[in-house]
Amino acid sequence: MPPVQECQENNKPGYKWGTQGKCYIYTKDNMKSKNEAKRKAIVQGIATGEYSFEGVKVSFDYHETLTTDKGKEYLQKEIDNGNIIYIISASHFVTDIRNFGEKYGIPKDRIFALGSNKAKVEKIKELNIVRHYDNSKQVEDLIKENNIKVELIKV
Repeated sequence: MPPVQECQENNKPGYKWGTQGKCYIYTKDNMKSKNEAKRKAIVQGIATGEYSFEGVKVSFDYHETLTTDKGKEYLQKEIDNGNIIYIISASHFVTDIRNFGEKYGIPKDRIFALGSNKAKVEKIKELNIVRHYDNSKQVEDLIKENNIKVELIKV
């Protein structure tokens, strides 16, 4: 784990790289702001040559996965590890998913509402996702049937 440290500036919380780095402050209780401050601290570590970014592509189902406390814990862990996050849902409706993603700093172009589990699995394959979090037995079966090389984590 990179040496990202918690810090404070003018009584506001933040993150910095190591003990000497600049403190990037964030708005308390705002996950997007917090994750952005942490990202900036990591970028500082990359710029100094002390950290090399090797994030992997990780995806999450939305309904009954990211809507659970366990799913949110997994999401935060993947963000903290510097991985590239996608939300890939079988839903037809993207608005709630995008609103959720915005809170965690996930860009809209990494959020997909595809309308079916078959389309979801095809997108996982197309994007070369390394790890996917889901609760669906059908998704698990489709991944196995299509021989897709992805680590599936059941939530």
